[in-house]
Amino acid sequence: MQCFSNILIVCGREHEHDHALEAALQIAEQNNAAITLLQVIPPLSALQTMAKPHTPEQIEQSYLNFYHNKLQSWAAQYSEKALIRCKVVIGTGFFETIRTVLRNQHDLVIKTAEPASWMQRLFGSNDMHLLRKCPCPLWLLKPGADLRGGRVIATVDLTPAQFNRDEDALNQRIVELAAATATAQGSSLQFLHAWQPMDAGAVLMWCENPEQAEAELEQSLYQSQQAAMQQFQQQVQNWLGEHTFSYLNPEFSMLRGDPGQVLAAKARELSAKLVVMGTVGRSGIAGFLIGNTAETILEQLDCAVLAIKPTGFICPITLDD
Repeated sequence: MQCFSNILIVCGREHEHDHALEAALQIAEQNNAAITLLQVIPPLSALQTMAKPHTPEQIEQSYLNFYHNKLQSWAAQYSEKALIRCKVVIGTGFFETIRTVLRNQHDLVIKTAEPASWMQRLFGSNDMHLLRKCPCPLWLLKPGADLRGGRVIATVDLTPAQFNRDEDALNQRIVELAAATATAQGSSLQFLHAWQPMDAGAVLMWCENPEQAEAELEQSLYQSQQAAMQQFQQQVQNWLGEHTFSYLNPEFSMLRGDPGQVLAAKARELSAKLVVMGTVGRSGIAGFLIGNTAETILEQLDCAVLAIKPTGFICPITLDD
């Protein structure tokens, strides 16, 4: 299953992220994909560019050349496995990463997640900006994590009774990438969907037996969610094909509760190596809006995340910015 052809790896200043390159090399070998290493370095201060007799432009070029040579030396260690391009730019990490994606039409960004802050969040500000704004799939790796084996978890959002086409397209993309990753890594695959009982509120005030009415309402919602899950299972089989579906033999779980809590808790319980999920909401669909439920999930995970945008996502950053 060919998924990616032009991979961008975002590197740290000391090139400590071997796992990101290892993951990219594995994907590149399976997909015959191109690999580019990108390093974004901070601008020099005015004081740093005042060294005589060199001009500020010469000093900046020497600054770029220094890091570019280091990056090329690191990439040369893997020259037998793949042709790796190197690019060094000056600027803000997430901004220059997204501009590089747009300029060169990369279809996957791989990055090692930033260290947890004092709030115990795994994903730092650059990572959150990329999760919100990067137009292509973003694979954030846990520092030092072993990608092989384990379990791949894919979270999906289902609309009971009748699927929304936009949601359907995102779910299909999540399914295909989760399946491809699980196959490549020799991992098991499990799909999770969370549903939350409706707050009947004032409606129950007019019922003779509010408790019974609430129970019936919840049971009706549960049955509609079950029907949606059964329809989704059939879709997964159609999307993957009989052979791949039988080989992976994925599990399907429907969780009751706040998606922001139960999905992350289940992923931790299952010791997931990777969670594949959508990261930008569609109107009216809870659980996939960065800054709300999806961000809550991401902050609780201590594993790798493959984040996918829905069809029609418009990046707020352009090459003209």
